[in-house]
Amino acid sequence: MDDVAGADSLTPSERRVVELAATGDTNRQIAQTLFVTARTVEGHLTSVFRKLQLDSRDELYAALLEDAPVPA
Repeated sequence: MDDVAGADSLTPSERRVVELAATGDTNRQIAQTLFVTARTVEGHLTSVFRKLQLDSRDELYAALLEDAPVPA
């Protein structure tokens, strides 16, 4: 089995939450946008912080950019 790291290790739900959090949305705003509970958002963010080895929301945007494909 291949080890997956970085943003590639995120589930589709985690990625949606991270993309919204990286733009500055609050957990409540994210929950309303995705029709989930704020607790679900918190759970996804906790998982993302662990997977990406991040300490704060401020690091989310840079972490996504690092793994973004470079345009040809």
